Amino acid sequence: MCIAAGMSVAPYSFRALAGGGNGAYSVRKDDGGRWWVVAPDGRDMFLRGIDHANWNGHFCEALGVNPYREENKKRYASQAEWEKETLSRLKSWGFNALGAGCSPELRGRGLLHIEFLGVGEGFCAKGDDCAISKFEGTPGTAFPDVFHPGFAAFCNDQAAQKCAHQKQDRSILGYFFDNELAWGAKGSSETGLYDAVAKMPATRHARRALDAYLAVRGLVAGAADVPLDAKTGFLRLAASRYFGVIGDAVRRHDPNHLLLGARFAGLSSAHRVVWEEAGKVCDILTFNNYPWADLDENVVYFSRKDAVRAADAYAERYEWAKKPMLITEWSFPALDAGLPCSSGAGQRFGTQAERVRATELFARTLLALPFMVGYDYFMWVDEPALGISRKFPEDSNYGLVNGQGEPYPGITSMFARLNPQAEALHAKGEMPAARAVDRAAQSKAAVFPCNAPAACAKAVFTRSGGEYMLEAPAGLKLKGRVGGRYAFDSVVADGLECGPFTFMLYHGDYQDIDRVESAEWLPERGALRIAGVGAKNGRSFRLVYDVMPFAARPWFAANVVSVENTCAEDFSDIKVFFRQYAPWSGDWADGGWRAPQNVWKAPASAVWISSADGAWCGGASYAQTVRYFIYWISGDGAPHPDAMFSPVGSTRLAAGATWRPEGKVWMVAAAGRGGADGWRRFLSEFADTQSRGVDLNCK
Repeated sequence: MCIAAGMSVAPYSFRALAGGGNGAYSVRKDDGGRWWVVAPDGRDMFLRGIDHANWNGHFCEALGVNPYREENKKRYASQAEWEKETLSRLKSWGFNALGAGCSPELRGRGLLHIEFLGVGEGFCAKGDDCAISKFEGTPGTAFPDVFHPGFAAFCNDQAAQKCAHQKQDRSILGYFFDNELAWGAKGSSETGLYDAVAKMPATRHARRALDAYLAVRGLVAGAADVPLDAKTGFLRLAASRYFGVIGDAVRRHDPNHLLLGARFAGLSSAHRVVWEEAGKVCDILTFNNYPWADLDENVVYFSRKDAVRAADAYAERYEWAKKPMLITEWSFPALDAGLPCSSGAGQRFGTQAERVRATELFARTLLALPFMVGYDYFMWVDEPALGISRKFPEDSNYGLVNGQGEPYPGITSMFARLNPQAEALHAKGEMPAARAVDRAAQSKAAVFPCNAPAACAKAVFTRSGGEYMLEAPAGLKLKGRVGGRYAFDSVVADGLECGPFTFMLYHGDYQDIDRVESAEWLPERGALRIAGVGAKNGRSFRLVYDVMPFAARPWFAANVVSVENTCAEDFSDIKVFFRQYAPWSGDWADGGWRAPQNVWKAPASAVWISSADGAWCGGASYAQTVRYFIYWISGDGAPHPDAMFSPVGSTRLAAGATWRPEGKVWMVAAAGRGGADGWRRFLSEFADTQSRGVDLNCK
């Protein structure tokens, strides 16, 4: 859509190239309050970008090669031939921009491109003294010491190297500062950065800045009386310096092109004050988000079964930043592509047809939002079937083309139809129509599997001193002890010794229960009620949970009864984890089978499978509070069975307050044999019993 004669233009409109030239891209808000990217010739644009359109594709650590590049060498006479076909395909599918990770050789050939600076992560790499949070080889781990005296000089040098020579380039949109920094320094997005700096030695530059900041307020780092607003105030100071120093450096060497933010990891990794400070400097705010598309309702939610719609969550951030927004990663893999799809962000679908429906629904949602100026789709080519690396094992069907370079006809034809309409649809601003859905059956499935009184007599609870044991006739035996570290030191199911089972709370730090405080059999509920307590860095809590055995299956259900904040400090963000271990969990890191995550209409689930004999131990839930089930092994070999749940809505828990989920935080744990097929049979039976309301306790 062209700028109409007489239409008023907002301050961020057409910008002539400094030092001469025909103009650069800019942004503007029209009279109707709708934001646009403005081309040098004055055309209003909606960006349709693609990530990782790259000749090399991803490296596969297991193979020791880049499998997509090897396929390209067979398919094309030269890289130049690949470039020509790739550009032709992208243009025919309606894309107009190159996002992150694209081959430099594609630039300046009819598509806009964006330069990746990587300033914050790069500064962290200079040494421990340069980082508040060290880079660990994966996104979301690095945060620079922006108070270090060398930070500004480093930013200036990077801008001189990467920006100065491009200031007259009309094919560049602007600059990403970084990708998915650890704004909470691996802790709470609200207080994590403060907490990390407060623990630093007094000689560190960030700690000196914190001490000076607090001294003006009569406070001392690490003291119990440091109020929340002082902690978030320090975060604001760090954000202001980060965006201000980098923005000044880029503008010094390239005054023409747009400042495109730092690609926040979702919406919650950066606190409100960070969004506000970013909005003071950046022309466009960028973020990555993999939402949850409800194909029945025709609505996209911010996350799995979240009551907040994605459009509303994005609108809230726009109100904070007051700048237009560009989503720089989003995708919906499908399982029928033949890839494991067991690692990596995003909701999974069973088929390409469902994948296409979800992709179009979300694209149309973004096009309708007045503050959105584009989307960068993730991504050009699928990830390797064997994953990228042990630290970063993604193996999913994100691509427009498969690993052999063959396009997926459904999604590419959808983009070819939708993308050319982008400007017209954005101008119209019409949100996809929601559909009313009868949720009775789904609500039934989401309820905690209650235990019938008939099952109570079939379960046997015994206790000797502090040790306790719960047995059920289908081959389940759970052993624990008061004062012990785990809810159960031993879980035996179907004759398999599965190891410990316990609970963890995130309250700004991740903390398992330190000890079992009490264990009591409740015959009227057919449940063993356990209370566990934990404390870390001055934050203490009590978790109370019920464990209910199934009479007819070697399964048990675990239900959180209450979460109590027993310290004097508010918890700004709480999440509850079930922790299910297995002796063979290490097989996961050695090429073992991994369950796909976040599958549409399937329960949230994860499993450990033994590569030696096919024994498996896993868990599943339909609870609406579930956020994810991911069982994985970290680089140091430690198992992480993370079944995470959080309240719908506010996740704050005030000092002395108690949250009672009332049957909304639960999972079913099981074990068996038969490898992946045996695990799938369990999931099928579990899904069937839940959807039909069958009570296995009464069999």
